[in-house]
Amino acid sequence: MAYGFETSRSKALSERLQRSLPGGDTRSITYYAPYPLGIARGSGYRLWDVDGNEFVDLLNNYTALVHGHAHPSIVEAIRAQAPLGTAFPAPTELQAELAERVCSWFESVDLVRFTNSGSEGDIMAIRAARAYTGREEIVKADGGYHGLWEQVPMSWGVQHGRVGAGDNASSGEAWDTAIPKGVRELVHMVDFNDVEQLEAIMTERGDRVAALIFEPVLGEGVVAGSPEFFRRSRELADEYGALLIIDEVITQRLDSGGYQAVLGVRPDLTVVGKIVGGGLPVGGFGGRADVMELFNPRLSTYVAHAGTFNGNPLTTAAGCASLDLLTPSEIERINRLGAQLADGLREALAANGLEGTITDCGSLVHVHFEAGEEIRSFRDVNLHSPTLLRLHAAALEQSLYIAPRGTLNVSTAMDESVVEDAVERLGLALQTVAEGADVGVA
Repeated sequence: MAYGFETSRSKALSERLQRSLPGGDTRSITYYAPYPLGIARGSGYRLWDVDGNEFVDLLNNYTALVHGHAHPSIVEAIRAQAPLGTAFPAPTELQAELAERVCSWFESVDLVRFTNSGSEGDIMAIRAARAYTGREEIVKADGGYHGLWEQVPMSWGVQHGRVGAGDNASSGEAWDTAIPKGVRELVHMVDFNDVEQLEAIMTERGDRVAALIFEPVLGEGVVAGSPEFFRRSRELADEYGALLIIDEVITQRLDSGGYQAVLGVRPDLTVVGKIVGGGLPVGGFGGRADVMELFNPRLSTYVAHAGTFNGNPLTTAAGCASLDLLTPSEIERINRLGAQLADGLREALAANGLEGTITDCGSLVHVHFEAGEEIRSFRDVNLHSPTLLRLHAAALEQSLYIAPRGTLNVSTAMDESVVEDAVERLGLALQTVAEGADVGVA
């Protein structure tokens, strides 16, 4: 199998990687058949693969690159810091600079600590909740993605668009067999936006729950949270003495106060990542001062938090530049571009007689096929739709880089003309899908 365009160097790279990496892969979500394209470079909203093919990047490393690739201000911030040192076992002024920016972004964040990924930020936020409450159990949304940690499985049935084999596909058992059985006794799933389920589990287990943790918009499917669901989450957390954690790793880009400001909810803890690092590895967690003080090493007893590269100067320099660039007016602009992209996709679906649904929230967009008529929770999402895989292949042939599962987003490197062109190309890709033509193979 091969693509309908030149990919011999990508194929050779895949074969080389397989000699030293299992499956030639070091990040599960980046694999797709017959082999993923190897990327050589990126600039602004464009990518080039190792064969020289050019693509409009509508994925932006799964939303992390809100300013596209190699933004001059971010590159300069990294270049200026690199000769001065890349990591120290000591405080730096850049840590203060980035921390102050994060605290000013969210009204709910009094103090913050940095990690090297959003996954670590979620780990530490949950550890903080457990230390503060003296409890162990957590409540999360089915389909809510909070990183690679085994104690926050995305779903008991589906992981990153792959369905459990055999009986596991419908039994409710964890797809990932590496998750210890005991974890299932600590984690309680509810359908996103289902207030009744949330009330029921808190009535049953509330006095044992340390934290309720939710994305304000499900990244897996771009499903926006309802104000009612989050208002009730806040009330139930207070009623039962649990902490409310909002994971803004993806959604911080949607509003100058985070999407929590849009929903009108004030969490106890907030998790950040992606755009906070300017394209370099980053994560963080912050919130109420009395909770975050648990990590104060000046106290006789405190909760330890390690990490060789936490708050390293390269990441903090890039992060400061990234957040400075993402002004309220730029957020409003890319949110409008996201709406333009979503509306164009809806028109293209209708024009090609395809039954599908487009969900969008600001600069985030998702295409759904073989899914629920109304997308309100992860139950309505079908990340393993065969039509999505065909769209992905057809989009590549139209020089568009999107996620195989249907995820798209826009960056500040784009303008209306770029999105208009992308919509036209997506329309051609959808036409190919509708016609049932062979795509992705030559």
